[in-house]
Amino acid sequence: MKKAIVTLSLCTVALIMTSCTLSNEEKAEKLVKETLKDYLYHPDSYEPISTKVDSMFIDVTTIEPIMEISGEISNLISKIDKCEMDIEFAETSMNIYAYDGYSSQYTRGEYARVKKEKKKTQSDMDKYTKKLSEELASLKENVAKYYNGEFTGWIVSHRFRSLNGAGSMTIPGEMIFFCDKDLTTCVGYEAGKFEEFAKILKIVGEATSDEEIMEYFKDNSFLL
Repeated sequence: MKKAIVTLSLCTVALIMTSCTLSNEEKAEKLVKETLKDYLYHPDSYEPISTKVDSMFIDVTTIEPIMEISGEISNLISKIDKCEMDIEFAETSMNIYAYDGYSSQYTRGEYARVKKEKKKTQSDMDKYTKKLSEELASLKENVAKYYNGEFTGWIVSHRFRSLNGAGSMTIPGEMIFFCDKDLTTCVGYEAGKFEEFAKILKIVGEATSDEEIMEYFKDNSFLL
């Protein structure tokens, strides 16, 4: 009889422990809710809609560098484009102020000034071009590291509702969270921003030249 009681007690403990063990989805929902407290305008209005948990095989530490480098590449391309326009304008001005037998002192002075500006702009553009080449190499290096190939944690896709900044309207939101193996820490990004990040990964992975990568940033600089 005592043996039966002991066996029954062990079974009861096992059932209690099993019932207290949270599933990955439940752990993820709890972690996400805590994380969103520092993100939402009105945390008390938070209402979860859905949570999806998938295994992760990437190096999360490369995400921020890739985003930062992408922003820098976009910025450098804009600077280079401006330099090219300024150089073209300077060359046009130099043609206007070109020396001839009737050039005034003012005309000669303007020619010298524009020539000097062109030289400085060319120097700046060379500097930006060199930096751009370095950033492109760094981007490709980090993208290569992103695909880790080993299990590193969990990707959590989470949809929710919360009040907007004015507190006047409940709006749906969607974020992607990258969590550690134990689902105790995570970092999150708005789904839209991560979609653009994913496009960068795809472009870099499929590009056969730096020109193809730069073309993407020229066409999509407003997204970064």
